[in-house]
Amino acid sequence: MSEIRQRKGEKTGQAPAGEDEAQSKQEVAAQITDMLEKLKPKPKIGLTNAAKQFKDELAKDPFNLQHIFDLGKAYGADQQWDKCANVMLRGFKRAGEMEHPEDRFEFLVVLCQASLNIRKYRQALTVMNDIKEPEELESKSGFESLRCQVYCFNGELAKGMKAFNNAICGEEFDKAVALWAGCSAALKKAGAWAVTKSTLEGLARTDQEKGRLEAVEKLADLKDAYLSVEEKPQASLNFYRMALIAGMVVLTVVFVYFLWLMEARSLESWKMRK
Repeated sequence: MSEIRQRKGEKTGQAPAGEDEAQSKQEVAAQITDMLEKLKPKPKIGLTNAAKQFKDELAKDPFNLQHIFDLGKAYGADQQWDKCANVMLRGFKRAGEMEHPEDRFEFLVVLCQASLNIRKYRQALTVMNDIKEPEELESKSGFESLRCQVYCFNGELAKGMKAFNNAICGEEFDKAVALWAGCSAALKKAGAWAVTKSTLEGLARTDQEKGRLEAVEKLADLKDAYLSVEEKPQASLNFYRMALIAGMVVLTVVFVYFLWLMEARSLESWKMRK
């Protein structure tokens, strides 16, 4: 009798294979989306205590260059890059007044990074052209990576390639690949993505390293595609996002998570000095 009931379509307590597969794909899509969301900037909402303190001090002395610097760094630490750029532009042409060369360097680097993050590429280039690199630099690879992005986003391919090669010079393979991923959008815009990949392929000594390079390339492609969705008109935003997620379902969550950790490690090495 039980067999007859099953043939007549009564439920047996087990979901059909098609439903299991559909549910699995939805779960993978949700997990991949969550991982990619972690790659997006997460500006803190409102004012943190540090930012409020520096903002109050600047309000009392609006032309104080140190207060401008402190507030700009606080906004940068909170990833409020538009506010960071706006306040630091007030002191841009006065950066030379700062007593210590390392402070002048950091002021301009923070403003350049902020301009880059809000996609004001010409402004970032103007700031970069004013930066004088100190003789001793703790994170030379990080600064050269910033240079690479600024030049490439402004179509200066030769300078961008030189900066990229300087960034990875002497670095271990994993660090070089992470720097490459961090520059992905800029290198693609300048048409240098394939060329720089060939450079890294020449550095890969084992099959494992070659595999990691391919993995990072996939993450960079996903990251750039996902973040570019935010630039689409609102009317078509959901369509682009859903189409992108549908294409990503074929990748494994472990694969994406590994690559996210690789890029996070690279970004960790280029923090602003507090």
